[in-house]
Amino acid sequence: MENFRLIILAATSQALLTVAILMLLGARRRKAYLAGQVGSKAMLDDRAWPDDVLKASNNFKSQFEVPVLFFAAISVALATGITATVFAVMCWVFVAARVGHSIVHCGSNVLAPRFG
Repeated sequence: MENFRLIILAATSQALLTVAILMLLGARRRKAYLAGQVGSKAMLDDRAWPDDVLKASNNFKSQFEVPVLFFAAISVALATGITATVFAVMCWVFVAARVGHSIVHCGSNVLAPRFG
């Protein structure tokens, strides 16, 4: 039962990461708009935003790519009763990797650490 909770907590953490990136994106867009860096064209063209906004936007979009498979794997594992410790650890490794990826993606955006 403990592994079940750890797996659910990992899934919740991944979901909260997505919400955090959305909030970061909103804050960066607001700052850019209020600073006069973009106009109404930015609402129709993502490329009109400054780089820091594009980084957060691209990272937010990536939260709906590979993590979707993570949530699917968790759903299948929980439905079939697969809650082994190794699976719980793998869930947390995935979440930690996604957090690290997001920090680099929204920050320096250096490809080598993100790829790893």
